[in-house]
Amino acid sequence: MTLPPGVSALDFFYIIPEIVLAIGAMVVLLADLYVPREQRGKMISLSVGVVAVTAFSVVMIGNPDTTIARGLMSIDAFGMFFKLLFLGAAALTLMMSGSYLTVEDAPAGVYCFLVLSATLGMMFVASGIELITIFIGLETMAVAFYILAGYLKPNPRSNEAAVKYFLLGAFSLGILLYGMSLLYGLTGSTNLHVIATALGEGENQQLLPLALILVTAGIGFKIAAVPFHMWAPDVYEGAPTPITAFLSVGSKAAAFAMLLRIFVEGMPSVAMYWQQLFEVLAIVTMVVGNIAAITQNNIKRMLAYSSIAQAGYILIGVVAGTSRGVTAMLVYLSVYALMQLGAFAVIIFLRRKDAVGDNLHDFNGLYFRRPFVAIAMLLFMLSLGGIPPTAGFMGKFWLFGAAIDAGFYRLALIGVLNSAVSLYYYLRVVVYMWLKNEPVGSMPQATPALALTIAVAMVGTLVLGLYPGPLFELAETSASALGSVATSVSP
Repeated sequence: MTLPPGVSALDFFYIIPEIVLAIGAMVVLLADLYVPREQRGKMISLSVGVVAVTAFSVVMIGNPDTTIARGLMSIDAFGMFFKLLFLGAAALTLMMSGSYLTVEDAPAGVYCFLVLSATLGMMFVASGIELITIFIGLETMAVAFYILAGYLKPNPRSNEAAVKYFLLGAFSLGILLYGMSLLYGLTGSTNLHVIATALGEGENQQLLPLALILVTAGIGFKIAAVPFHMWAPDVYEGAPTPITAFLSVGSKAAAFAMLLRIFVEGMPSVAMYWQQLFEVLAIVTMVVGNIAAITQNNIKRMLAYSSIAQAGYILIGVVAGTSRGVTAMLVYLSVYALMQLGAFAVIIFLRRKDAVGDNLHDFNGLYFRRPFVAIAMLLFMLSLGGIPPTAGFMGKFWLFGAAIDAGFYRLALIGVLNSAVSLYYYLRVVVYMWLKNEPVGSMPQATPALALTIAVAMVGTLVLGLYPGPLFELAETSASALGSVATSVSP
């Protein structure tokens, strides 16, 4: 077979992980025809196996640091880091989904297929150095999440979450696409490297501020930054809890990967403009997210507003605009995935036929009923609040340190103060677990897969707090893929 000009067989070799994941997703969908609905564990196991094989292929491909398919994708350490992060989050999400789907009496086959499809879209976003590639990957991820948010058809809250997410998501994607089209009109290309060169020459930039604002607004919706955050609490509350967890971790990480690709790699010469824009977004997002979280009694809504505030912390690395800032973002996204997924796994643990499990009162006396789970939740809450010796402390320490090194002292101070405020609502959960001895519902039971998910998240959160060296080294190597650009955008 003759390949098109400019395309080689090596291009297909470098996208083996995406090919494996796509084929695996289709195999899962076909297997669903032959596996009885009651045997959800088999579908979950098959899907986790697909994720494991995909992760193995990512590691085997390694870091060739090359572009493929006529410059549509970059196979580098940056993309590899995010691919492994997405796959790890997908694996933990699938593992915690089995017991939840059983309680909700929902089929597992299509569910697993959609989770794998969303992960595939994220992987294309992380490797895309063309605006078109990034947008296609983003749409693949978004469509899967629209369906997953409304997966519980008999549940009105799930249906409402899907409609809200779809309508606002489609609107935000239109804004993002409009901004991308303006960048194309200004530079004559959709390739980020060509865009960076064209903007560096400083010609025909009258519409550049509008393009920056529109692209920022589109990405701001995906990371749930204020004022583009209003969808998050309702969608997080109404969507199936494992999907809420995956949405708050995977979708957010993919959006930050897109942000770094477009702004740090594609527009370093105009950093003075977008750094100021992101500084304002970071401050407003941290403040609004933390203040709103204080008043929440539904823990899924509380974690939604907490996720908004966490996006503000992560934006500090973008504002810093240095290699250390990018490294800090990658580190924090990794540890945030562990502590956020772990917290949602505990919420799923509390979901029984006679208890929804997502209200603060559902945590009453958890320490006296299931001490291991209560201790795990304590660790996740402390980590989200940035208390040592947890991984969350190391992540925030590195983020605030990057801001100080870059001269953004005010931003670092606001971040520290917001972290202190956040401890109030994180420790509220601990108070209910230890001091409220009025249990709600029957004794909660964990399946082996759910218990393993909580244990993995707990151990990871603790180990990365005590020994973060390997993660920092991997993040530094990944950030160096944007190295020459990332170091040039410091103020």
